[in-house]
Amino acid sequence: MGIFYTPVDIGLCIFAMLIALVLLGLEIRKIPWQRLQEPTVFSAWCASIIVLILLWRMRVPVHSDLHLHLMGVALFALMFGRSLAILGIAVATLAYTAEYDGIWLNLGANILVLAVFPCYLSELILNKTRRYLPHHMFVYLFGNGFFGSLIVNASGGLLALSAHMLLAPVKIIPGDAIAYMLLLTWGEAFLVGFLTTIFAVYRPEWLFTFDDKIYLAGK
Repeated sequence: MGIFYTPVDIGLCIFAMLIALVLLGLEIRKIPWQRLQEPTVFSAWCASIIVLILLWRMRVPVHSDLHLHLMGVALFALMFGRSLAILGIAVATLAYTAEYDGIWLNLGANILVLAVFPCYLSELILNKTRRYLPHHMFVYLFGNGFFGSLIVNASGGLLALSAHMLLAPVKIIPGDAIAYMLLLTWGEAFLVGFLTTIFAVYRPEWLFTFDDKIYLAGK
């Protein structure tokens, strides 16, 4: 739901690009590169970037530059943590822009909407559940895998729709677009919860945000 094809004011584009580059630089310095060297982890990260691009292409058009589709960013953030997820989603945004002839000036705004905001929100929810809820595996799976992903994807979708209305006001968004977007995020939340459960059991090394010392200690 990024703004890939509608021209946006060049001043806003440059400003968004500068902010995105600064945040990317800060996040790259915090990436736990050693974890990418663990077996299958780097392959899973690369595959997730490809899957993300494909998800964004399986879409329902609202108008020429607004499409409803699965977001994929909440699961990406749960799998690889804030910093590595921001980098991965940024790479997916860049690849999508290059492959499908998007407007390069909009790249910074799209990274902020699709990568930075959802990943920061996902980490906030993760930290709050760890602080205020019991340290139990089911709290992680339901609190973050289901409800957390629902909040992240719904908030990201609302931000994307708001960005379209503010930055591209010439494009009229139908009144039921928000309702359909929320319905889609509800279904995606079940999928994310299902996949999070599978990864926690069979591929815990793919879930950077799942710490068995926190959720399984003494259980």
